[in-house]
Amino acid sequence: MTDDMSIQLSLFLEHGREREAANFYAAAFGAQEMDTCSIDGVLAGVAMRFGELPVTVAGSNPNREKMPSYGGPFFPKEAGAVSTIFQVNVGDIDTAVQRAVLAGAVIRDNIQTDEIGRWVASIFDPFNHIWTFVERKRETTSRAA
Repeated sequence: MTDDMSIQLSLFLEHGREREAANFYAAAFGAQEMDTCSIDGVLAGVAMRFGELPVTVAGSNPNREKMPSYGGPFFPKEAGAVSTIFQVNVGDIDTAVQRAVLAGAVIRDNIQTDEIGRWVASIFDPFNHIWTFVERKRETTSRAA
């Protein structure tokens, strides 16, 4: 990637749940709210930072939802009905998972060791997106089963 290019994501959810989502992402991941966008006085999106990554939490356009042939983006209607999994690299997976669950997430996969020896877990957020936690490698330790 060149110096004059950067990536920003827009995470879509059901219109009308933008504030709830921003509050969840702040509580679960420590995301910081940067700005908001309203259309005709109605909140349409919240610009946030997840670490260094800018993410806009946006409500899916209800008119596009009514006419799927018009094209998305659409919000996931069921847990995991998504095309993207968000990966969060953490220093302490136990704390990260607990924080997300306390904020309202549901466990998808409990903490386990993956094929290359990392500790991983995944959750569904309240808006049906999947988030995977990956703990940065530690010195050799074992987890209780």
